[in-house]
Amino acid sequence: MVIGMALVTYIPRMLPVTLLSRIKIPDLLIRILKFVGPAILASLLAPAIFISDGAVDISFNNIYLIAAVPTFLTAYLTKSIFTTVFLGMFYLYIFTTII
Repeated sequence: MVIGMALVTYIPRMLPVTLLSRIKIPDLLIRILKFVGPAILASLLAPAIFISDGAVDISFNNIYLIAAVPTFLTAYLTKSIFTTVFLGMFYLYIFTTII
């Protein structure tokens, strides 16, 4: 059973790598695929930041939006995932205790 579970996990990860390593991927497709990660991240973050109690909340009462501003600034300036996540949690903690 463990071997079956390992195969079910391994095959979907390895199959695209082995098939695509033999094919020349067009430059246009590579440029398009570079936007997939940021688009997925934005689609996950936007509802968490902008929606509160089932409605769009763009006000100073939205603590997540207030904490997101310095977090995005930290991400832009440091370009470090660890620093951004750590300071983002810190900003959220500070703003939840202050407000």
